[in-house]
Parts: sequence; C-alpha cells; structure tokens
Amino acid sequence: MRTFICSFLVIAMFVSSTSCNNTSGKKPGASEYSENSAESASHIIEYTNLIVDMSNKHNSYLEDVVNNTTKLEEALKHPNDHYRFITINKPFSAPDFHQFNQKVKIDEPVKELSSPDKKFFKDSITKYQGLFATMQATNNRMHEYITAEDYKDDKGSKGYAIIDTLRGQIAQLYSLKSAIVKKVEVVADASEQIILKDSPLKEYIIAMKKDMGNIRSFIDLLGSEEKYAGIEAKAKAQYDSLEKAQAEHAQINIDNAKKANEDHSFNTFYDDFHKLLLNARKRMRDAGEKGHFESYDLESLDSDYDSLVRDYNNFNS
Repeated sequence: MRTFICSFLVIAMFVSSTSCNNTSGKKPGASEYSENSAESASHIIEYTNLIVDMSNKHNSYLEDVVNNTTKLEEALKHPNDHYRFITINKPFSAPDFHQFNQKVKIDEPVKELSSPDKKFFKDSITKYQGLFATMQATNNRMHEYITAEDYKDDKGSKGYAIIDTLRGQIAQLYSLKSAIVKKVEVVADASEQIILKDSPLKEYIIAMKKDMGNIRSFIDLLGSEEKYAGIEAKAKAQYDSLEKAQAEHAQINIDNAKKANEDHSFNTFYDDFHKLLLNARKRMRDAGEKGHFESYDLESLDSDYDSLVRDYNNFNS
C-alpha cells in the first residue's frame, strides 16, 4: 500500500520532486515563455502555486481514503468484529477559502499562459475537481454504509463494490494529477528562470528547492523497503547530508530577504526543516529497533514535508 500511495505523492509535490535540481536547463515546451517579462512570469507562478497548494492539500485526504478502503476490506472479512469498523475514521477535507480580493483563481488560468496551456489547465482542473467531488461522494457512501452496519444485511457485497469504485476513482485522480503536475513543471520552471535571472532572492530559492528535492528523495527511500536494515546505511548517509545542508543554508545572509520582507518565511522554512530532521532521527531510531517503518512514521514525515512546501510557496507569494 505504501508503494501505491508514494508513487503518486512524489509527482504530486512537484515543487521539489521533479524540478528542484533544474535551475538552468530548459524543458521541452518551455521556450514559448522564455521572452516573458518578470511580471508575466510572476503571474504564472502565482497561478501554478494554487495548483500545487490544491495538490498538497488533497494528498493526505486521498491517502486516508486509500487506507480506509484497506481497513474496510479487512473488516468485511470479520463482520462480527465491531471494533474493526469503528476504527475507520472519516477523513477531513478543509474547504477551499479564497481571500475576497484574490485575483488569481485556480479555475481561471491567467492570461499570460499560452492558449493551448490555458485550455489544458481549464479543462484538466475542471475535470479534476469534478472527479474529486465524485470521489468524496463515494467516500461518504462508504461511511454511511459502515455507520448503518449494512454489511450485516448484504454480507459485504455493497461494501466491496464501494471499495472497488473508490479505488478506481482515486486511480483516475492520481493519473490526472500526474498530467497536470507535469504541465505545471514545464510552465513553472520556464517562468522561474525569468524571475531568478536577476532576482536578489535567487540564492534563497535555489537553496530551498535543492533541499526539498533531497528531503523528498530521503523520505521516499525510507518507504522503499520492508526491512529497514536494507536501507539503513544509505538512510543515515542521506540524513547526515540533509543535516549539513540545513545548518549551512540556515546561515545564508538574509539581508536581501529582509529587503523583500521575506526573511520570516525563509527562517520558518529552515526552522521547519530542523523539526523534520528531529522527527526523522526519532523515527529512524524506532525503525532500527523494530526492524521497519510503520506507515504512520512515513505519513508524519510526509506531513513535515508538506509544511516545507507551504513555507516555500509563502516565500514566493
């Protein structure tokens, strides 16, 4: 189950997993934006950040739903074990809130995008939002089924059908999200090159993006093997490298960040990076004693990573 979830989470968090190490090279399809002004590039980044925020916000919800289908599947095999059913908690998905003066909206691609890209984002985001709403409705039906204990009447047949439907819908969501994120990567990278060219914030952005890429790889490594012993040496080496990077980058001169009123965002990023390292160290120790990582260990680190993505986006907002 961990492999199924992570394979999509990696691409969903595009900010670091796919583009962090590309600070100079161009990607196919990016040339049409290479002559944009810094202001136009900034508008595009503002729009793509909304997509990243939505993606990250949905990740934990989707993961919880996937985990619940597994729990229900096991519970249906033991219909008389009430405890198995009451531990299937309905995940919470916070509604989308927009500031009253927010000009950029996720369902209205900015005019600075090319016509094909505007159409792609308009169509894809509309489809994704519709699929997500449909999946949520199916998830609600699953929890109504559990609450009413209808499995006692149908011997689990409807429950298994709901599980299959949910898994199919989530697979569609991940597939569509993958396509959206790949497009975001191309568009955002091209725009970031323009913004970074003469930006006084270039050093901070490059440092944060590089660190996020390495952190994502580190967390994925921890979830890649059933037995921790198989990756322990490599995990410790990557941890040491992250610890060194955090210490070095947290000491970058922040004078330029202060001038842009972004020193707080920068410091918050590296404070949260430090907290992630403390969390990772504890969970690596536990895994060494138990011989493996629990799913909740990895979910906790994923949550820490989400915080870094938000910090990064706040720095660039």
